[in-house]
Amino acid sequence: MSTNTIEGAGVDQLVFRNVVGHFASGVTVITTVVDGEMFGTTASAVSSLSMDPPMMLACLNRSSSTHDAVVKAGWFGINILAEEQGGLAMQFGRKGGDKFDGVAVTRSEHGGVPMIDGALAQIVCRVAETPTGGTHTVFLGLVAEASAREGAEPLAYYRGAFGRLERVKELAAYESVRNWVLHRRTPLGEELAPAAVAVEIKAEPHHVHNALVKLNAEGLVTRNEQGGYQPTPMTEDLVASFYDGRATIESGVIASHLDKLTDDDVADLRRITAELGRLRGDSDAALDDFLKLNVAYHDRLVNVAGSAQLTDSFRRLGVGTVWRQALTAEEWGRQLDHSYIVELTEALAARDVQRAIAALNAHTSFGKALAQEVIKRHGGAV
Repeated sequence: MSTNTIEGAGVDQLVFRNVVGHFASGVTVITTVVDGEMFGTTASAVSSLSMDPPMMLACLNRSSSTHDAVVKAGWFGINILAEEQGGLAMQFGRKGGDKFDGVAVTRSEHGGVPMIDGALAQIVCRVAETPTGGTHTVFLGLVAEASAREGAEPLAYYRGAFGRLERVKELAAYESVRNWVLHRRTPLGEELAPAAVAVEIKAEPHHVHNALVKLNAEGLVTRNEQGGYQPTPMTEDLVASFYDGRATIESGVIASHLDKLTDDDVADLRRITAELGRLRGDSDAALDDFLKLNVAYHDRLVNVAGSAQLTDSFRRLGVGTVWRQALTAEEWGRQLDHSYIVELTEALAARDVQRAIAALNAHTSFGKALAQEVIKRHGGAV
């Protein structure tokens, strides 16, 4: 997979993203207004800069419409979200559409910036300097207004999850333990060693135990007579149930939220679809790269609903281990047909609900049939 680097920066982007994801940060929504039109985007690269004079720092991608609006307005607001505002983080994190739909705001005295009601803290800044770095502009702002409310906790972002810091640490541990199980780092028939897993994934031992309890309820691990946990073999019926669950969620999103699909969403889905096709035709491409893109595609579709809980439930039904464990490097490109994704993407682009659901059902049926074939070939379990 290609990477974009600058001189002296040779770190792979996927590695970098994983590493910096271990930095826990607060979550903000940057807002501004131009000619009466409100703009906003979720951002975590925000911090205080100086006390004398009071200044803040906010980094925005230059591809963002909010970035351009801040440049024009010369003012921006920093809305530090409270822990119960994870939905707003998702809503403002999407591209396109009316991000302020259903969001109560109050205009600031300086600059008339729309500030989100109920935010944990609010800071209004006048742009002082705009240095650039990589793909981003760093807005250095002189603070004109600042306020905070008591009795609430901040929304935190840690390793791809929003929530209270303890909560997101637990979610991160769950994801890591789930990946451990699905990648068969503990082979079938062997007992997981929670303490060793905790050390390896750099998580608290009690978070690992909680993750195993969840995975037991989800059928991915089984508790033995001694009270320990072992990976559950992937059978035809188990994999089919996961596929059906994912299809139910995606069908619901298509049926109920297709009107929220933006042109930017469609452009991104088309880009991922094209890249999936390119990888299938590249004899040197890795299966992991294909599977990561496939996850990104379906996540983007489910995210249209704007529900962090729905996206989390959907991700818990992913079983890419079947393909990693059962398909060889030579055969995966021939087996994993993405033509159903092509049809689904075009149906979504046409905003055709029935056609999109039909394409999704065909994609699901193909996946289930292939999984059954692969599992049979491996003796009935993977």
